[in-house]
Amino acid sequence: MSLFDHIGFHTPDLARSLHFYAGCMPALELEVIRNADTSFFVSGGERAPVPFIWVMGASQPAADSPAAAPQNPGDHLHLMFAALSRDAVEAFHQAALTFGGIDSGPPGYQGPEEMGYYAALVFDPDGNTIEVGFRERRG
Repeated sequence: MSLFDHIGFHTPDLARSLHFYAGCMPALELEVIRNADTSFFVSGGERAPVPFIWVMGASQPAADSPAAAPQNPGDHLHLMFAALSRDAVEAFHQAALTFGGIDSGPPGYQGPEEMGYYAALVFDPDGNTIEVGFRERRG
């Protein structure tokens, strides 16, 4: 059984978020499914429909949250996606930047290289931290 079924969050600019996720999730072999005019899903598609992420357009943006990029990226939700390889981490990073992500530095080993955790962090257009990592078997 999975730890969770789904995670949902709101975005003040659904079109901008859809553009970002639809552009970079295929590098992780994940699908973006537009399920309604007001939301979309990110999942493994038919091979792994749950867990999934549900991104919803804000019904009424808060007065203090403009649709522009946030002032403090990283102060919001942190999502970590598992990649199948280091190449997938790098492909995601490049796609994320191409489709509106905010860079947080190049992909690389997090912690000592001996730990075998290779990752990239970017911020989505709403300032959520998107981490993609690959854990290499060592030993």
